[in-house]
Amino acid sequence: MPFSVEDLALTALVRILPRSRYRLAAQTDARFQSFAANSTRIAYRQQGATPAFLIFSGPGQSPHAAAMAAAAWAEASWRPNAIQRRVRPGVVVVHVAPGNQLTPAGPVAGAAVPAAVWTVDSAAGRVATEGRPPGSPPPSELRHAASALMRGVPAPSLGELDLAEKGVMQMRTAGTPRWLSGIAGLFLFYFALRYGLTGLFSLIALPSLLGQAPTPLYVVAGFTANALILVGIVFGAALLFNFRNLAHRAPGFASTVPARRNLAWGSYIAAMVGLAIVLQGVVPALERQTIPSAGQGDGTHVTVTVQDDGGEVFVATGGQLVVDLTGWPSSEWGVTFKSSNPSVLELMPDKTESPATRPVATFRAVSAGFARVDAGSGDGKYTFQVRVDIGSP
Repeated sequence: MPFSVEDLALTALVRILPRSRYRLAAQTDARFQSFAANSTRIAYRQQGATPAFLIFSGPGQSPHAAAMAAAAWAEASWRPNAIQRRVRPGVVVVHVAPGNQLTPAGPVAGAAVPAAVWTVDSAAGRVATEGRPPGSPPPSELRHAASALMRGVPAPSLGELDLAEKGVMQMRTAGTPRWLSGIAGLFLFYFALRYGLTGLFSLIALPSLLGQAPTPLYVVAGFTANALILVGIVFGAALLFNFRNLAHRAPGFASTVPARRNLAWGSYIAAMVGLAIVLQGVVPALERQTIPSAGQGDGTHVTVTVQDDGGEVFVATGGQLVVDLTGWPSSEWGVTFKSSNPSVLELMPDKTESPATRPVATFRAVSAGFARVDAGSGDGKYTFQVRVDIGSP
């Protein structure tokens, strides 16, 4: 069904006002008389680093003239100050008319601040949103409004629009206390430095890791905790910087009750600390329990074979590690053994059999630390590697 510019403005603004923190301006507002004649509805947002105009223009009106005049007013009026050091205004004019009366959509050249004309075909419901000036509302809101009107959904009443604007005023009281946002900012900064990059790698690697079998529990737990910490860092930063008005839409964090907001932030911080405890305490404990050890189980006499290739073992300080590669074909028994860190794990030549006769080598755990045992056949067809964790029994 065809619709008017007023229908689209009411339908879109009912959702845009509370979600993007715009306010309505009267057509008689003296501040905006330079472009009121080419406007049907004017909404604006003047708080924050990206103040913006959202103007609805109908048939017979000039959206480009409205955009140029609004951009000139924004450039002259929305300036940096002692509180807001950086300001990037933007202007969006939505031209609503039948397709043969629409002006081309896209950025407006020569405007004092970034400006764009978006178009809505009132007969067919087609929406064009080329150009995204700072502070622009989500284009999906216009598409949603046009689609609803084309299906015959009636436009909201003026009372519903007034109620939506009152919601903006109420949500302004839902700000986070400065001391709490400061603590949260320092908390997030530490977590971003400590876990951010590791979490990014874990998030990328986790799907392929879960597809492998078998995967040790401590490996999955570590990667999952890292990935969740990264998600928490991104979510917290989006709240602090109010990305896409998230701070005023997230359940709990946007509550008008201070105690409920503080509880939400406290729960968030507790969850992040809990993930850090899992990563730093629980995962290493699982790893120590999972590391295979032989002999008496105290790590003093440990033997690994070809089946342990690519794995990890624990050896107590002062203990011995025997690497038995007799499982390889006898034609490959010209094996060379070496330790990646001889000061921690030392090869004992007197207890190592001739590689050509029997590929068995003995290493002594000299001090606590980590080392790697590498071995390879003479022709390089066979290789072996095991990671050794050396510590107290």
